[in-house]
Amino acid sequence: MNGLERIAENLRSNRFAVTHLPDGSGVLLEVEGLQVFSLNETGMFLLDTVANGVTDGDELVRELVRVFDVDETTARSDLDAFLAEFLRRLG
Repeated sequence: MNGLERIAENLRSNRFAVTHLPDGSGVLLEVEGLQVFSLNETGMFLLDTVANGVTDGDELVRELVRVFDVDETTARSDLDAFLAEFLRRLG
C-alpha cells in the first residue's frame, strides 16, 4: 500500500473528522488522540481528492497543476511535503 492509499484508508476509517473553512483551508481532527491539524487550501484539496479515491501521485500532480496554476515541479514538491507530514503524523 502506498502512502496515498494509506491516507485514503485512514480517512475512510472515521479516524479523522474534517472541517472545511470558507477560505479553502481546513482542520483535521484525529479523533482518538485528539490531535488537531490545520491544512492550507492545497492540503485540503489533496485531502479531499485522496478521500474521493485518487491515490495516484501523478494524477494528483496533474490536478494540482490544473487547479492551482503551478508548474509540475512545484506541484510535485507540494505533494511530497504533504505526504511526508501526513504520514509522519499517522505514525
